[in-house]
Amino acid sequence: MKLPRIASAVAMAAIAPAVLLASPAFAAEASAAAAVGKPAAPTVPDQDPADNGQQQDKPGAENPQAAKDRAAIQAILADPATGPGVREAAEKALKGTAEDMRKFLEVELAKQQLSDDRVLVARITEAGGPAVRKAGDAALAVNTREAITEFLRTGQHVARFEDDKAELARMLPGAGKAVTEAVNKLLSSGTRDEVREFVQNGQHKARAEDDRVALLGMLKDAGPGLKEGIVKLLEKNPTPAELRTFVTTTQHELRDDDNAVLISAMVKGAGPELKKAALAALKGTPADRIEFLKNGQHAARAKDKAAGDQSGKDAKDGAEDGDKNGGKDSAAKSPSDNGSGSGSGNGNGNGSKATPAGGSGPLASTGANAQLAVAAGTGAAALGAGAGLLYAGRRRRMAAKG
Repeated sequence: MKLPRIASAVAMAAIAPAVLLASPAFAAEASAAAAVGKPAAPTVPDQDPADNGQQQDKPGAENPQAAKDRAAIQAILADPATGPGVREAAEKALKGTAEDMRKFLEVELAKQQLSDDRVLVARITEAGGPAVRKAGDAALAVNTREAITEFLRTGQHVARFEDDKAELARMLPGAGKAVTEAVNKLLSSGTRDEVREFVQNGQHKARAEDDRVALLGMLKDAGPGLKEGIVKLLEKNPTPAELRTFVTTTQHELRDDDNAVLISAMVKGAGPELKKAALAALKGTPADRIEFLKNGQHAARAKDKAAGDQSGKDAKDGAEDGDKNGGKDSAAKSPSDNGSGSGSGNGNGNGSKATPAGGSGPLASTGANAQLAVAAGTGAAALGAGAGLLYAGRRRRMAAKG
């Protein structure tokens, strides 16, 4: 054996016990370190040789572009102005793949937005005034994205301003002081927003002010029902809508109730023409009752007065004719009576209540002469002559009995 080899063998034999004695101590130290939570010596994980140091996506993870697309679609859905067509397509895309979301943003969004805009233009056109309808119909007729978008952004507002000014002009006829002043000011210098605000809201406040003034003015000539209604309304601090309803509707109903009560009171004791006209008005419309109180009652009263005057005149004429013809008959048939008692005979025939029922006095007072004249078709003079003959005949019979 050579010397170097002998030396190596001696050295290995010398250190072997030390290595064997040290191994249990190292193991005990590692166990103690694990017991107190100390990490073991760091290790390097195994790597796939094909990885070449590049990180792989975890199963189910979304790539950055898909995540951005998803966020963009969710923002579209969160916008309350999003139309139904866009909303439906967006929700469908979110349930699909990354390719579905990309297709929605690149293609479907614009397509559905145009469809929703057309529907919106149609709704605005239908609810708008003449100018808005004209502009909206023109945009729909062109039917391009540019025309539809221009109407929604600008055209509708320009057209609505024109309609609002026309609406202001329509408010003027019959308007009160507050509305008139506000409208004239806006027509001369009002901006588009100021005019829109007045048409939507301001007009109601101004008209409520005018309505209060109108109600106070009604009190001076109102009937009991209308007056009570006005007082109750004003005491409750009414809204503009309540004031408007009372002025436009309720006041007319209460006026008609008062008119009906007034006309009903006229019927009692009325002449035939007035009674007939009053009952017809009560059965008619509110306008009929107003017309009766304004003109009809006066015309009916005039007819009743004329009929009464004519009846009195006919009665007076019949009495005069009867007295005249009866006196002549008496003078012709009984000359002695004419010479000795003409004064007493005329007095009994005209003014005495003891005059026989067939005499000229009662006939005249009851209107019998007129009825006989109508039945016989003769004139008042002929009726008077017949009454005179009847009177003379009764005088002779009375003289014969005496």
